[in-house]
Parts: sequence; structure tokens; C-alpha cells
Amino acid sequence: MLVLAAGGCGYTTVATRAGHAPTVAVPLFDNRTFEPFLDALVTKHVKSRLVDTGPWRLVNRPGTADLVVRGIVTGLGVTPVSFDRSNHVLEQRVTITAQVATDRHSQAMSGPALQETVTGTSEYTEIGDSLQIRSAKNRALEEAADMLAQDLIARLVRLQRFAPQSGPTDQPTPSKMSAPPEASP
Repeated sequence: MLVLAAGGCGYTTVATRAGHAPTVAVPLFDNRTFEPFLDALVTKHVKSRLVDTGPWRLVNRPGTADLVVRGIVTGLGVTPVSFDRSNHVLEQRVTITAQVATDRHSQAMSGPALQETVTGTSEYTEIGDSLQIRSAKNRALEEAADMLAQDLIARLVRLQRFAPQSGPTDQPTPSKMSAPPEASP
């Protein structure tokens, strides 16, 4: 059965078993940056985009999910974009980078696993007092996290769209994140 869902991004075709919405778990991303709570921010946006974009059903326990999306926020960059005549920064660009990998626990999510780097960017102005600037930076972090989530979901959808379809089974599928099966003598 082919399920088509309308979403804001225009890419939402995902193959599923008849009567089964694939379940997905997104544990809290690890944060390897010095920006507090960036892990929670990125995780929140990934979960929100998963639910809004596709036929996925979010679950809290990774052991019960068809697909588990794990991530590590590896970078936060702040780069000047524009300056005034006195060479003071007027605008900054924030870039959030994350390493993301998926684990599969059933054939409901067929096709290859994902293991990639995703990024999201946004810009903010450096005008006003420090409280206004921090508020603008926080909004930019929200937008960059959402852009990162959109990038990730687009890749997941693309992966599922072009995955070979197989019959329903409950056998686990090896992924890049799982250990290879032991060879038997």
C-alpha cells in the first residue's frame, strides 16, 4: 500500500505495510557543543517534523520502534555575515551540525539505513542591547534546528521512497549502527 500525506515541504510519499504506520523513536540527541540545551532543541524539532511530515507514529521507547533516529549535535558555528562602516558586526549566521544515524527494528521501514551529517542555518541581527541580541540568537537557533530537522526528514523520506519493497516480516534488518551477525562454522 502506498500512503500519500500532505505536508508543508512537498515530499511525503512513504511506502508502508497495509494498516501499519511505521513507528519511530528519537532519543535525546547528544550535545558536543558548549551551547546549553541545543540537544533538546534539535531533538524537539526532529520529532515535530517527523510527526508533521510523514505517516510515522512517534513512540517513546526505542525498543518498540520500527525506526530509531539517533543523533549527536557536533557543531555550532556563529559567523559574521555583514558589517557597518566601523567594521562592527551587524548580522551573524548560526550553523548547527549533527551526525545522525538510524537503526531498523522491523521490515516496516525497508531499505538502507541512514548515517549522515545534517546541518541547519539561520541569521540574526546584532543590533540592540545584549538581551535583544541573545533573544535574536535564540530565534535563529530555533530556525536553524528546524532547518536541520527538515534536511533530515527529507533524507529519510527520499530513502524510504526509493527503497526496495519487501513483504511484511518482523525480522530485524542490520544497519550501519548494529554489529554484523556472527559467522557460523
